[in-house]
Amino acid sequence: MTDEREITLTINGIERTLEVEPRRLLVHAIREDLDMTGTHIGCDTGNCGACTVLRDGEPIKSCMMFAAQADGSEILTVEGMEELPEAGGDLHPLQEGFHEEHGLQCGYCTPGMMLSGKALLDENPDPDESEIRDGISGNLCRCTGYQNIVSSIQYAAEKLEEKTAADGGVVAEGGETDVEPDAAAAFDVEPEFDCGVENCCGGLDTTEETDE
Repeated sequence: MTDEREITLTINGIERTLEVEPRRLLVHAIREDLDMTGTHIGCDTGNCGACTVLRDGEPIKSCMMFAAQADGSEILTVEGMEELPEAGGDLHPLQEGFHEEHGLQCGYCTPGMMLSGKALLDENPDPDESEIRDGISGNLCRCTGYQNIVSSIQYAAEKLEEKTAADGGVVAEGGETDVEPDAAAAFDVEPEFDCGVENCCGGLDTTEETDE
């Protein structure tokens, strides 16, 4: 008779209830009980980072945690990245970046790299190269030499910045507000700017009368 206990995990936004032995590792629960095999098993010692997932937004090595310890947690695996708002119903910018910048060869480390990259960009949206290398230092890659992985995360950072600008509106170079006229009302921003000096910058000429 096995001593199983019931746990509840929210995996990629979906609440799941499992019966697990106290000694069952989280990585095995994810791969075998939930059939989410994007999370890979590498060293089983916490060194390689292939099993990295996000637990409540923080990167963890799921081979180093019992499933019972994660009871009540929100877990994000690589399968859930396309469902995130920043993916827009398509590839997440990190997935796109690893494709465009050739950030993988065999691909075994890639899911863990992406999730470590996501945790980094959530905390620091504009990291420099040294910060990226530090952010993925817990993930080993035998194939790429890491440079293309760094480029992939830089690509994602730029894409996410573009999405933020398109969705929320930012002050662009030159001082113009990057907000569509229809969206301006929602932000209580005037779509036209009048400095008060007639025609100083090509503004409206108030001397002209409109035809009635």
